Amino acid sequence: MQLIVSNAAGLTSPQNIFLTVGAGPYLTVNPSTANLAGLGPGGSQRTAIDVRIEGNAISTTSYVTVRAVYTVSGVSRDTTVSIPINIRRDPILQIENISYSRQPEPGTSTVLSFYLVNKGDGPTEELRVSMEQSTTIASMSSAGEVYVGEFSAGERRLLQFPITISPSATAGIFSLPFTLSYYNEIKSDLATVTKNIGIPIGGKANFIVSFDSGTDFYFGKSGTASISISNAGSSPAEFLVVKASSPYGMQDFYVGNLDSDDTQTVDIRQDLSGASGPYMMSLELSWKDKFGNVYSETKEVQLAPTSAPVEIGGGTVLVVLLIAGLAFWRRKKLMAFVSSKLKK
Repeated sequence: MQLIVSNAAGLTSPQNIFLTVGAGPYLTVNPSTANLAGLGPGGSQRTAIDVRIEGNAISTTSYVTVRAVYTVSGVSRDTTVSIPINIRRDPILQIENISYSRQPEPGTSTVLSFYLVNKGDGPTEELRVSMEQSTTIASMSSAGEVYVGEFSAGERRLLQFPITISPSATAGIFSLPFTLSYYNEIKSDLATVTKNIGIPIGGKANFIVSFDSGTDFYFGKSGTASISISNAGSSPAEFLVVKASSPYGMQDFYVGNLDSDDTQTVDIRQDLSGASGPYMMSLELSWKDKFGNVYSETKEVQLAPTSAPVEIGGGTVLVVLLIAGLAFWRRKKLMAFVSSKLKK
């Protein structure tokens, strides 16, 4: 505290000025005394006083008193002033440790939980925590509000808000505002603070696998099965890895990113020398969503090799039979024509 002692008189000069500084509740001062030789008309002097607020102080108005004893023309005089000191203990509210009962996804409901922490020096009175609702995220309770009341300095409390996500919500980070309204310790001021929580709205990658086509996919041969992997879900799959295995071969593939409504085909070599009928192929799919969560699931697809066509002289049995059939038809037609002529 800077004290300025001034002589407002126009003619007199106070001498031997002795200052005594006192403190009200929750305050201590240093130094508590000071001496000034004198002040001429219109003169002033400045002195510094350290004021300390005690650790157990509450929000209140205290004071510092300054008494000046001095002489003017040999006559002792004194004057006292009281300086008000407003002591405030303000709360500092923070939101920590956000969690969900289940991953927020479009069309789902979950319970949003977090800890409210008072990191300030003072408590709150009549604290209310309200969630701002929207068409994307709405509260499952009518008000979307939690009444906390008094919240002491250093206190930590778990708050929970049941919420529902709109089916039309898009995957991404949604900023959900919370309004914290409260009175200070002496209920003189109503404060309003807004805290935003980033809600990671994810979607599901829904894979559909199917046998697309085969190359040399015959019993007794070594062929290739082309398997289509389609993402019919609402969220892209990132860093997708496919591990295919069957009784006739295993192979790993790195697909990478597979967006929603996108399809990727993988070609899997199969040794069908021992195959005798349809069989199942297992595909283990591992991927991450856009928030780094890891997922894994296994799909199965049935594969049905066929018998290889028999080759004869560079052609096939089908071609030979077709030629033979055509010759037989022409011969039959010719014989019918000759027979009709003979009858005439």
